[in-house]
Amino acid sequence: MRKIENTKLLIFIVTRITVIIAGIVAVFEQNWTYLAFSLFTLAVMMLPSFIEKSLNLDIPSEFEIVLILFIYSAMFLGEIRQFYDRFWWWDNMLHGFSGLVLGNIGFLIVSYLNRSSRTTLHLSPVFVSFFSFCFAVAMGAVWEIYEYFMDQVFGFNMQRGSLDDTMTDLILDTIGAAVFAVLGYFQQKGKINIIGKYLIKHDQDKLSTKN
Repeated sequence: MRKIENTKLLIFIVTRITVIIAGIVAVFEQNWTYLAFSLFTLAVMMLPSFIEKSLNLDIPSEFEIVLILFIYSAMFLGEIRQFYDRFWWWDNMLHGFSGLVLGNIGFLIVSYLNRSSRTTLHLSPVFVSFFSFCFAVAMGAVWEIYEYFMDQVFGFNMQRGSLDDTMTDLILDTIGAAVFAVLGYFQQKGKINIIGKYLIKHDQDKLSTKN
């Protein structure tokens, strides 16, 4: 446990420092677009910890590492360091992986509602996985809208000016979401325990586990 915590701390420090340095360089170069994007990236990287504390969530360190590296790879390396242009597969890799990340978040939402005393919602493992899938695909579509907005307003080239790029991204999002939905289903049925340590839990889950 201490090893994974030390790894998480190291990754958090390195990623934040490099983004801050990029922001400082942008100031000296008077590249205000990259400065704004660096600040935005830094803010997004702080969101998981903020949400965890605000909503009383228990985000496993393993998943926090995955989440921060994903944000860092997509926003800092992808846009600021131009990995999307340097490596043709970078965008495809991240979109496929985003389905897994977003599927986990969707899984958390519906699982929490399933166990909450405030609702009468009780979905079967099939529908929990289906919601997780739909949530991830929907968020993938929202990301494409974000890319279009950034291209139009700030002059980025996130969509590569191509409908093929957008459709490929959505297809890869869907594949990643489907993979997580299937794994999530078998996880609920107790058939496998591949993603157990990566699943986000609410404090209510921890209490029920102890009881």
